[in-house]
Amino acid sequence: MEPVKQRLKNEGMREHPLTIQERVTLLEKSRLCSGLTNEQLQSIAPYFDPFMAPTDSFVCREGDQSDFICLVCSGRVAVAKQDHNNIRKIIATVGPGQTVGEMSVIDGGCRSASLMVQMPSLLLVLNADNFERMEEEVPRLWGKLLLQLAGMLSKRLRQTSGVLAEYLPA
Repeated sequence: MEPVKQRLKNEGMREHPLTIQERVTLLEKSRLCSGLTNEQLQSIAPYFDPFMAPTDSFVCREGDQSDFICLVCSGRVAVAKQDHNNIRKIIATVGPGQTVGEMSVIDGGCRSASLMVQMPSLLLVLNADNFERMEEEVPRLWGKLLLQLAGMLSKRLRQTSGVLAEYLPA
């Protein structure tokens, strides 16, 4: 599998220089890092790579094998899924402070949806290699992030189950 940085560059994104403190400021505004202290954020900030994504670029495509979490810091990203007629439909929009791509880092599976940039966006990317390094180097913080991810995914599953129930016959 091609390295994450190269795949993102191939989609037209470019690395964006940010200091550790600038990354901390962005992370503290995210749901993923809620409850972490400034000191803890300082410890994990270097694991996140900043990228600028232009409008109409793809962060990833449905069915791709990829392995990173993406925190949207500015801009907007659409989550799109193809229906049975291969028509791409936007199922969610993700803005500042929200993450996408959590499942692929946890289970290593293919992307369940495409992520399309709707306006120029600043993204912090946590790839699977850095996530694994975090487990070894800062295991307590890795555990906290993992619990946050589990909670966010659980909430999404509950919401999706509720929507699905409305479409099932009585």
